[in-house]
Amino acid sequence: MPLPAGYAQLSQAQQQWYWSVCGPSLLDCQWCPARPDWLIIPDSLPEQPPEFSSSRLGFRFEQLWQQYFALMAIDARFNIQVRSTERTLGELDVIMRADEHAMHLELALKFYLGFGDDWIGPNRRDYLADKIQHTQQRQLPLAQHPQTQQSLEPQWRPQQSQALMRGCLFHPADPAYQGQLPSEVNPDHWRGHWCHMHAADRYLPDGDWYILAKPDWISPVTAPISVSRDEVLTYCRRHFQSLDTGLCLIKVPADGTALVEQQRWMLMPDHWPR
Repeated sequence: MPLPAGYAQLSQAQQQWYWSVCGPSLLDCQWCPARPDWLIIPDSLPEQPPEFSSSRLGFRFEQLWQQYFALMAIDARFNIQVRSTERTLGELDVIMRADEHAMHLELALKFYLGFGDDWIGPNRRDYLADKIQHTQQRQLPLAQHPQTQQSLEPQWRPQQSQALMRGCLFHPADPAYQGQLPSEVNPDHWRGHWCHMHAADRYLPDGDWYILAKPDWISPVTAPISVSRDEVLTYCRRHFQSLDTGLCLIKVPADGTALVEQQRWMLMPDHWPR
């Protein structure tokens, strides 16, 4: 998905907000449409980010959406616990009022790397197939659970549930690891690339590069500085000598213009995903 005109001039906070709200959906299916009917694109962006209560990307993503509902004056409730007399059944991320009806939303920001037909989170604990199944079969039906309906005032009882999922799928640079995408994936999803560290010399394109801190993963970035391909590879090799966490890199223009992200890559330790 091409970046809109003027994206480079936005602050980082505005870039993250814009991409969370207006960026491409990770999925496009009946229960997670790429362009929900209720989504209204605002005429202006907030000047300041929300006061993030956590460094975790998922929580930050939720707070960016909470800011959207406030900006658009949409009546909404967040993080609604559903309990029975014996245990907690789960939590609804959002209930919003749209067209005089209540709608339940589940929010998610996810990053997966393709490894054959599996799409795996960088930490190896999260699979796209599992997330799809859990969202469709567990999270969305919770709104219609009798305990949920009984615990809410009539005007807040959801008549419909949808998921809203953003994030990036990193496609393997090595043809040996290429596989199939789940049918629910949006053809116009945010697309990156990945390779093992030992293969970076072969696959990483020439150009200028910048390494992202994890809070910067949320959206395409305008980098403050850049380094050469050789410099970034030297840093990455040193990183993997002692650490096994993946590195997220962006390729930026080398012509002295605004350093707006052109490509996104993940470099992974050679043993990943084992």
